[in-house]
Amino acid sequence: MRRRKPANTITPGTVHSRTRLSPVMLGAVVMAAGMVIGALAAISISAIVTASAQATTAPLAFAQNTTGETTSPEIADADPAGVQRPPIVSRAEWKAKPAKTSLMRRQTPREIIIHHTSVRQQPKISLERKMRGLQGFSMRPGKVGRRKKPAWGDGPYHFYIGVSGRIAEGRDIRYAGDTNTKYNTKNRIQVVLEGQFDRERPNRRQLTALRQLTRWLAVTYDISADALSSHNDHASTNCPGKHLKAYLPTLRAAIAN
Repeated sequence: MRRRKPANTITPGTVHSRTRLSPVMLGAVVMAAGMVIGALAAISISAIVTASAQATTAPLAFAQNTTGETTSPEIADADPAGVQRPPIVSRAEWKAKPAKTSLMRRQTPREIIIHHTSVRQQPKISLERKMRGLQGFSMRPGKVGRRKKPAWGDGPYHFYIGVSGRIAEGRDIRYAGDTNTKYNTKNRIQVVLEGQFDRERPNRRQLTALRQLTRWLAVTYDISADALSSHNDHASTNCPGKHLKAYLPTLRAAIAN
């Protein structure tokens, strides 16, 4: 049965000649409408943020991304040991350029190498912008310190952990990283943390992300705890800095357990 509409109900878009609102009543209606609009806006923003977070944590895949290049191999969110893949910002999300694979060497990951960027942390610059800057610098000839470097096929690292603790996907893990020091990068996963860790310390969010990432990589690629090392274990350099180097025993223990 249809309910009868009260005589004084105001229908949007309809003029009622017999209904007059006092200034007080009109103000109340306007205030209520404002509250409804505000609530709807908040719901929409929440939905957008949630959708963005879900997109960021989507599994990486062997597929053509929006730049037309192949991304890292697809891996399940959880392995048989129950180690979860941490959220990783994909190359498509930070708008990477296609890699020049002709300048890169194929590899089979067997070790993990830890680095620092050797530049002080810059929290006001987004992770995505840093990744684009690093890739641009890497793919053209230049200098690292006083040493000249050739144009590399892509950024030198496979994963980058920013000051906020967010992890970004770098070079395709199927290709060896690049270095301006004298050691063989083949069959090694290169992980870098943002910071100059002889002068500053990695923060809690970075260390948590590093632990989660290295545990996941170790299980995924069957890498033992003693196959995790630092850059200066293989070359004459201060990388990854004394304050990050001191954390490596904790990482090895996390992998072993």
